[in-house]
Amino acid sequence: MELANPELIAQLLAEQRAPRRARLSATPLKPSQPTTKRRCACGVCHSCQENARWDRIFREKFADPDYYKSIPIKFSSHLR
Repeated sequence: MELANPELIAQLLAEQRAPRRARLSATPLKPSQPTTKRRCACGVCHSCQENARWDRIFREKFADPDYYKSIPIKFSSHLR
């Protein structure tokens, strides 16, 4: 009883023995395209208004050099 054509078996065995790189190079690969989202800059929509609000908040925080200065420690009782 013959399960498969002997030529087909020989071809499959030859492909199995072939280096993997040779088989992968036969299929062309597409270069990946970066997916970058741009922020809307209309200035009217809700997203633009929120972005402007947060930009203003961060500018104010980082413009003040003493904003992140440590709070002086008080050595007194809280019950006082």
